[in-house]
Amino acid sequence: MKRFIKALVMTGLFLTVFSSLAYSKAPLSTNNYAVQQEQKKFVVVNGVNVRLRFEPNTNASWLCYDNGKPRYAPKGTKLTYLGEKGDFYYVQYAGYKLYISKQYSKLTTESNTAPAAKESKKFFVVVNGTNVRLRTGPGTNYKYFTWDDGSPCYLPKGTYLDYLGEANDFYKCSYKGKTVYISKKYSYVTK
Repeated sequence: MKRFIKALVMTGLFLTVFSSLAYSKAPLSTNNYAVQQEQKKFVVVNGVNVRLRFEPNTNASWLCYDNGKPRYAPKGTKLTYLGEKGDFYYVQYAGYKLYISKQYSKLTTESNTAPAAKESKKFFVVVNGTNVRLRTGPGTNYKYFTWDDGSPCYLPKGTYLDYLGEANDFYKCSYKGKTVYISKKYSYVTK
């Protein structure tokens, strides 16, 4: 019995010492429970058909598709901020490190914890025409979207697409797991 009581006392002492050591490691602050918000910087495209360049000057070559056509970041696109050089922001876009003119973009910050109300808002694009075709990019110079077997994709009036953004006169959408574009003439945005 004495052994049992001695073991119990030793365990109690150990727990008391251990918990006081753990408590003493905590920072002495009145706001220990405040959530720290990390600010991330982004560059937002603020123009239409803005060229993303490989060097920070207007004579430098710009990002293009494989067919040689310029690849633009649509207006409102958030680019990861990497720094600045002269009149250009150094950014990351589509896996490339590029430069964008400050004249056609703006620097913004965003916290890593978004308000719950923002997260709950979801928008849709509703087809407002008959047998509307989707495009692979934001313009009439892009090919029509087709299914994997090559057959054309026509959408009936009233079809809902997930809204992803806007580019030129087109809405960027998600439809059946694919990113597609639809003319604003034949659609509208709703909640």
